[in-house]
Amino acid sequence: MNKRFRSLVFTSFGHFSNDSVFLVYPLLITYYTLIPGLNLVLLGSLAIVYQLIYGAMSTPIGMLTDRTGNEGMMIAIGIAVIGIGMAAFGASFAYASYRLGFIIAGVLLLGTGTAFYHPIGASVLKSSYKENAASMMGINGSMGSLGRSLMPIILVFLITALGASIALGIISAELLVAAAILYVGLMPFNRSVGKANKIRNGRVKKISANQPNKSAGIFKSGYAKVLAPLVAVIFIRAMFMTGTTTFVPEYLKAVTHSELLVGSILTISFVFAIFGQLAFGYLTSKKGGRYTIIMTSFVSAITFILFLYFSNMIVLSVIFYSIFIFVTFNGFAVILGYVNQLVPDKVANGSNAFTWGVGQIFGGAAGIGIMTLFLGFVGIGTAMWYMVIFAMLAILMLPLLYLNSGKRHKKGMSINVQS
Repeated sequence: MNKRFRSLVFTSFGHFSNDSVFLVYPLLITYYTLIPGLNLVLLGSLAIVYQLIYGAMSTPIGMLTDRTGNEGMMIAIGIAVIGIGMAAFGASFAYASYRLGFIIAGVLLLGTGTAFYHPIGASVLKSSYKENAASMMGINGSMGSLGRSLMPIILVFLITALGASIALGIISAELLVAAAILYVGLMPFNRSVGKANKIRNGRVKKISANQPNKSAGIFKSGYAKVLAPLVAVIFIRAMFMTGTTTFVPEYLKAVTHSELLVGSILTISFVFAIFGQLAFGYLTSKKGGRYTIIMTSFVSAITFILFLYFSNMIVLSVIFYSIFIFVTFNGFAVILGYVNQLVPDKVANGSNAFTWGVGQIFGGAAGIGIMTLFLGFVGIGTAMWYMVIFAMLAILMLPLLYLNSGKRHKKGMSINVQS
């Protein structure tokens, strides 16, 4: 298999495996709340812990991968850790006496495991496809969206048929097998990066002083400053997106009074993210990430408001939530596609991880925290309306994206920062 095509095939499979667990914990919340002693505020607090672990681990993992270059193995490790986390969630249903401990272990493992894929997968595609990376990331991201859309209905049916512990055990086994496949499939993608010198054809070639190296990384080299305006916008947008998404299953259950219907609605809605990744990955490649982020931020806010307004009309709420998912869940192609337009290969993993970890994931943790705080005082429907404030704030912050150059930083170019 051609190495370039191989990178797309196996990173896409990795994305499918990684993102398939995206809605697992939010779905499990609907089952955990039926158990005495486990309330929504406690479970929401653990969702914050998950996001904090995810965000805190992303940048160190990305920078470690830049230093070692062992990208294939790192992706496989991440999927394996997620698989073990699913087993811990399964054990929480099987062993009532240790339930909370297993839930906490599952949250910690899930947060750690999901910190691996996105920055590293984006870096593999950037090194393979260069200027066409954003379009390829759209194709890749569509597989992640497929995983997100299929898992809710699969998990609900498995739990209904076999019970929660066996269902989660099956998901765990599937992810561990996936990790083994990825380890073999991505073995060729182990590259040495971030060195001060390169040896080519027996000669030592000095790297230009304006190129980041192992000791500089994204912070000392100045690339963190290039990315800071983007990170700020993504942070606020993620507060809105993740804060609401984490509790949407519970919100839908309050409206529909059916776990099966909740799983069906989530699966139908998240199917549209598959096409969103393709469409907005292509748009990012043609128009640039800044243009795409601005456009999707407006549409995302409008459609979520319409979803809430028509929540008692199931068909209309599904239509508007599907449009919301279509324009919102494309971060891999759009956000990381934009990052790859701003930074060179040598700091790709670290830059992707910094933007994704601090912006998308820490922002998401803050959003879940705010949402959980709201739930301590108001009902879930009112709390959802309050979260729209952050969607509006993200729109007001969009001019920050013009503080950086918006130009592509190709390998060997000096950093062009306008601030």
